[in-house]
Amino acid sequence: MASIDQQIVTGRIIISPYGDSVGIADMERIFDRAGAANETVFRRLEFNQVISYTRGVGIDIGCGLSKVHSAAIGIDFQLGTKDFGYPFGANIKVHKNNHSLYFPWFSSESLDFVFTSHCLEHFSHPEIIIEESFRVLKAGGFLVIVLPDTRFYPVRGSSAANPDHEWDPYPEVLMDIVNKAAQFKLIMLDTIHNILKNVELTERDRTIAQQYGHESLNFSFEGIFQKV
Repeated sequence: MASIDQQIVTGRIIISPYGDSVGIADMERIFDRAGAANETVFRRLEFNQVISYTRGVGIDIGCGLSKVHSAAIGIDFQLGTKDFGYPFGANIKVHKNNHSLYFPWFSSESLDFVFTSHCLEHFSHPEIIIEESFRVLKAGGFLVIVLPDTRFYPVRGSSAANPDHEWDPYPEVLMDIVNKAAQFKLIMLDTIHNILKNVELTERDRTIAQQYGHESLNFSFEGIFQKV
């Protein structure tokens, strides 16, 4: 598989953990056909860097209509007609809440990966979700988390901040939560913002960003943790 920098330069979106990819225009057409009006190519560029850690059987928590790849088991409260037959939609519907989330469908140590992007900030107790993620992960499995970075994203209550956010994520805050949850090996932390700093938004992505009051979509950080 090409390096992340090569993927960005060539304008490819990786859609499987084994390196299969499509062009940016193709990804936009996939979104449009599914009615995924708020899903952005920029988020897929973020996925490019971490998708190789989502091999095997695993889940995507809060996937919306842009699941990390078609083989992942998507979990969201938005499951509906748009998901049916759509490879990047959800598979399991949960009740929306702002507290936490459990995964009763999965036995302990049964999954190879748990992935979540721009989701945990919507729960007041993300530590419960992280503990539950480590429960269902096999030894050697990966927890992959992408979050809005409050160094670059408005703090709660300020202009352009999402009113549904329950806390303000920072890399050190995430590390503190994960340190209390389980024993792990840190694989990657806080690299994607710098890697994507020179990427220009597509016209479609720029329109979506403006709808939310953002000039940029480059306000994320990632953490990848391997269960030991």
